[in-house]
Amino acid sequence: MKVLLRAIALGGILSMAFAPLVQAQVTVTGMISDSNKLVLPYATISNISSGKRSLSDQGGFYKISASRNDRLVFTFVGYKPDTLIVGQSSGTQTTNIIMEPAGKFLKGVEVTSQYTPYQRDSMERRQQYGYILDLPDQPLAGGSTPVGAGIVVSPITRFSKKEKQKRQFKKNYEEMEKQKFIDSRFTPLLVNKVTGLTGDSLHLFMRDNYPDYGTMRALANNDLLYWITDKYKAWVKQGH
Repeated sequence: MKVLLRAIALGGILSMAFAPLVQAQVTVTGMISDSNKLVLPYATISNISSGKRSLSDQGGFYKISASRNDRLVFTFVGYKPDTLIVGQSSGTQTTNIIMEPAGKFLKGVEVTSQYTPYQRDSMERRQQYGYILDLPDQPLAGGSTPVGAGIVVSPITRFSKKEKQKRQFKKNYEEMEKQKFIDSRFTPLLVNKVTGLTGDSLHLFMRDNYPDYGTMRALANNDLLYWITDKYKAWVKQGH
């Protein structure tokens, strides 16, 4: 009996001794935006101390688990990284992040005249978000689900919350790259040189004749000039 009591007492002493080694978790949340109050969806939040990563949602809201004194780094293409040191040891810490615009230089890649500004920016975006874009999409039920009636969908693979978020990010990323490519060719400066339009007229013309991605990919530089000219003639005939 005395041996048992000693063992229990020793166990209690050891548990108290090692208790400080177990760090309590705190949920860090908030909104990510820039100085113009523009929310930044799918910004990356990295817990440098634990290696965990998270993304803000479409409304700029983020949430990540951490411990006291963990260092969180917030990154978004075109903005300077921001750092937050977790101050609480438990519960929920709400901290809004306001990010500042940054220059558009890609570290680790030799930038020469062979790259257009769009290509340099695209390489920067691909480098930053590669860890998400390179993740394979999970198949239905691990790839072993039979085809036909009675198909069973695994709730923890393809349609899990993280899987949906990953697929949505990839879709948004692809659409963003297409729009960035269009904007890199169909520029106000080029349209102004071809049409002579300025101010509100230039803005309206570009809005009314915004091209699709396939068109911009198919047109060579000279053909693009003719395309803008034809669109301008038709636009003027409409009474603009």
